[in-house]
Amino acid sequence: MRRRTNHWKTIAIIFIVLFVIETSFIVWMFSVGISMSNKENECAINICGDVEESVSYFYDEYEQICYCMDSNGETIKQEFVK
Repeated sequence: MRRRTNHWKTIAIIFIVLFVIETSFIVWMFSVGISMSNKENECAINICGDVEESVSYFYDEYEQICYCMDSNGETIKQEFVK
């Protein structure tokens, strides 16, 4: 007698694993986005907000450096953001 296998159980396990991996990736990307947003706010408010001549700022997320600029576009202050 031949034994029949239930393919739906195998497919269900595969979809559960894929769902867990996808959800973990989304949560990780969301936490990275929040972290980058917090660092940019730190740059804009706490670092460049204290400089009187500062008109604009630029946060380099790869180097994690905050640049404060005057009206001519020249860097007047730069600081590493932790």
